[in-house]
Order: sequence, then structure tokens, then C-alpha cells
Amino acid sequence: MAREDILSKIKTAEAEARASVQRAMEEKEKKIADATTEAANIVRTAETTAQEYYDKSIAQAEADVKSKKESIVGSGAKNVSSMSNSASTKLDKAVEYLLKEFMGLLHA
Repeated sequence: MAREDILSKIKTAEAEARASVQRAMEEKEKKIADATTEAANIVRTAETTAQEYYDKSIAQAEADVKSKKESIVGSGAKNVSSMSNSASTKLDKAVEYLLKEFMGLLHA
């Protein structure tokens, strides 16, 4: 083989090696870009899922609080009504008692 043939083959091999390294670098950069995009999508999906869970939990908690509040208010209203009726009955008896006492004092 002639020296020129050997040099030509070396230059060809070097060019192929450079091209191979260039392709590997481009593939590496593409894989990094793809992985970054995928990671961003995963984060975005996780944030959306977390926000939906948060919104659902808050709505459920608000519904529970509203239900408990209505129950407490209803119970309080029943107690007030019961006390009012009891007080009204006792008031009538107290007025009647005072009138009897007053009348007793007048006739004494």
C-alpha cells in the first residue's frame, strides 16, 4: 500500500470518527432535551393533580363545616324555641302568682 493510500484511509477514519462523535453529541443533547421536556410535563401533571386534590379537599371541608354549622344552628333554634315556650309558660304562672299576691295584699 502506498503512503498516500494509508494517509487517505487515516483521514477517512478520522472524519468518520468526528462524524460519529458529532452524532453522539447531537443524540445526547436530544435525549437531554427530551428528558427535560418529559420532566416538565410530569411536574405540570403533578401540580395539576395536587391542585385538583386540594380544591376537592377544601370543597369537602367546606361542605362538612356548613353541614355542622346548620346542625348546630338548628339545634340552637330548637333550644331557643323550647326555652321561649317554657319561659312563656312560667311567665303566665308568675303573673298569675303576683296578681294573687297583690290581690291578697289589697284585701288584707
